[in-house]
Amino acid sequence: MFFKFGEKIAGYDFEVINERHARASAGIMFLVGILSTLYLFGAFGGHSMLFIEFFSITFVVEFVIRAINPKYAPYMILGSMIVYNQQPEWVDAKPKQFAWLLGLILAIIMAYYIIFDILSPIRLLTCVLCLVLFYLEAVFGICLGCIMYKKMNFKLKGLCPGGVCDNPIAMSFDAKRAISLIVCLIVFAMAYYIVSNRYANANNTHKTSISNNDDCVVPQYVINMGHEEMWRTNHGCGKQN
Repeated sequence: MFFKFGEKIAGYDFEVINERHARASAGIMFLVGILSTLYLFGAFGGHSMLFIEFFSITFVVEFVIRAINPKYAPYMILGSMIVYNQQPEWVDAKPKQFAWLLGLILAIIMAYYIIFDILSPIRLLTCVLCLVLFYLEAVFGICLGCIMYKKMNFKLKGLCPGGVCDNPIAMSFDAKRAISLIVCLIVFAMAYYIVSNRYANANNTHKTSISNNDDCVVPQYVINMGHEEMWRTNHGCGKQN
């Protein structure tokens, strides 16, 4: 059945998701996303939106399918192929479904900016937020959507990834330092994006100004003929100051 979220496994009286597949897919999406972002910022000698837009489209498709049946989501399939020989780690499907529905909301926001070709800090922030969430899930096994699921007092039949729905959150100094570092990186990325865009626009304006000035350089023979002002008028350069 295509429209089915989660699997029924012997020994569990609720639908489950293999957490290892989810983490592997998050790692793949983070890798693709971060490489696309680095290419956008010129890390590989280019400043093209092509790869980041490709990643955004695959991100939208991924979470639309995940909301229906994650077994058929492309990145989930790739993740399952990579960790095929690992022991499954079954977790309750409901917290994951809630987390991935939040991911679908982010995907819808991305789709809006892609369809209407809008460049905005909101678009960048959404992309960076997704990368942070992928990184936390892939590296640390932290599913923020699952934590939100528990905090909103939804009924839980089974286990959340890492048991976060059962254990109280006690943030250590290292965790606070890591969060502070992530926030600083996000701010730095946004600042770099804004500054680089302004520099590019200023550089283009300067080049255009130089080009226009070159077009309005009056040939010497025209000056010798005494037709300088007529030449400027015909070429749309106006009078010389």
